[in-house]
Amino acid sequence: AKEIIAKTMKVQEKEILFTSGGTESNNMAIMGCAAANHRMGKHLITTKIEHPSVGNVMKHMEEEGYEVTYLPVDENGIVKLHKLKDALRPDTMLVSIMHVNNEIGAVQPIEEISKIVKANNKATLFHVDAIQAYGKFKIQPAKEGIDLLSVSGHKIHGPKGRGFLYIKHKTKLNSFFLFKKTHPFKR
Repeated sequence: AKEIIAKTMKVQEKEILFTSGGTESNNMAIMGCAAANHRMGKHLITTKIEHPSVGNVMKHMEEEGYEVTYLPVDENGIVKLHKLKDALRPDTMLVSIMHVNNEIGAVQPIEEISKIVKANNKATLFHVDAIQAYGKFKIQPAKEGIDLLSVSGHKIHGPKGRGFLYIKHKTKLNSFFLFKKTHPFKR
């Protein structure tokens, strides 16, 4: 399965991590990225029209002390690129933007967004929620400058409760399932 998925995006098999679905993939991308890269900064960017599996995590990250910028979109649901440029800072650790909106079908200019993000700071990670896009659009993370990409299996006629997260090789990502020393299930 990893081989097939990797070929569709022209990536390496080791860059595919199977998850329980899109929500876990989005959560892992954002929270795992924050846990591994907090020294880079505590600023995150997303849009005002993200799916709750991203939006709710961003609200949680604010409670954890991160600063989140919510970008506006135009009347067609497309990110205002000049607002993205204005929002980027040296301490922006992650930008997370949905490829295709699940409610209105707006298709974001992912490659343009990536170029803007990477021109500001090559170390800033770019996460794409591709749950509505994978299998419908040609997606090549290396060409498009995507570091993390979330997919849900049931959107491509797979079983519910299955998905994957593309993680670009050498991208730092920690597990967000943290246990205290006193946790009863710690092994």
